[in-house]
Amino acid sequence: MSESPVSRGKFLRSLGKSIPGFVLGAGVASAARVVAGKLASGSVATSAPPPEKHTPFLSSGPGDGNRIAITFDDGPTPGVTEIILDELKKRELHATFFMIGARVVAAPDLARRVAAEGHEIGNHTFNHLKLTTLSDQQVGEEIQKTQDALGEIAQYQPSWLRPPYGAFRASQAAIAQGKNLGVVLWSVDPRDWSQPGATRIVDTVLSQTKSGAIILCHDLHRQTAQSIPRILDGLLERGFNFVALSTLVGRPERKQTAVAA
Repeated sequence: MSESPVSRGKFLRSLGKSIPGFVLGAGVASAARVVAGKLASGSVATSAPPPEKHTPFLSSGPGDGNRIAITFDDGPTPGVTEIILDELKKRELHATFFMIGARVVAAPDLARRVAAEGHEIGNHTFNHLKLTTLSDQQVGEEIQKTQDALGEIAQYQPSWLRPPYGAFRASQAAIAQGKNLGVVLWSVDPRDWSQPGATRIVDTVLSQTKSGAIILCHDLHRQTAQSIPRILDGLLERGFNFVALSTLVGRPERKQTAVAA
């Protein structure tokens, strides 16, 4: 049965419960105050349209060693991220979670759990806006707010940025480089954000994954969480080794240049 996407109302309620009493730095506190308004006006996305494929950034790792990286965007999401974490923990596997800063502020304990269990965390901007529509200053703010939130809440500084929708111009690469972030996309996309059903999600991932793959999933909907046991077991049966993104591709250099996909 299809699951409804996370509603803005539910997110607003969780945000209101998570912020009071939490001490934030000036940058994050300021950002947190505007999250509710941005959510109400629709500026924080809860699902993603089809990604733009033209952006020339890293999208896969080396094909030797049978290593792959499974990644999760748009969280942390209470009621979904925990299920995925439990399944990874059962199998002693690690993943990479590209977190939205507003959701980190809304679910700080869940963000901390991801870090505490040894998973890599990436930057997925603060409000999940299409960065190609923003000024350079706005892009920088979206990235920095999330760096600040993860630093203060989870004591974690990401090495990688995944732009929402895969929308990031080559000319914007310097903004990420200036914050010591590499830019990474993906090579396997089951379009789980569209909630096509757990079986289709599983079939797509299993049929498309090959050595060096960077798998894109979203810890946003229950269908994804329901598909994860079969995805993990199916790929393990095929002999794939799950590693964090930085283990697969290495950490980005301080001044990364765009890499052709």
